[in-house]
Amino acid sequence: MVQVTVAATADADTASILSDLETKAGKATAARYNSLFESVYDRLADYPDSGPLRQALGPNIRIGIVPPYIIIYRHVAADDTVTILRIVHGRREIASRLLGDRS
Repeated sequence: MVQVTVAATADADTASILSDLETKAGKATAARYNSLFESVYDRLADYPDSGPLRQALGPNIRIGIVPPYIIIYRHVAADDTVTILRIVHGRREIASRLLGDRS
């Protein structure tokens, strides 16, 4: 089982998403999505390579999906770690700069 950590950027994304969902769709919907996000994190602890690779975003970058959101994460097998980097709406343009890559 790998260690899963959530980066500050992903925490901020989650807070923003859940706040928006609570405002627009109610507390129950926000709680359901929070539970779905947590379920993905739990799955990644056991199956870190389960998400498809997205090499265009950087080395070892993979995604998990909670429609309509995309969970962007990095799995480093040598360290046995998964870091949740961002959670974004699937309609958003996803580029390496979203992850802080300035190249």
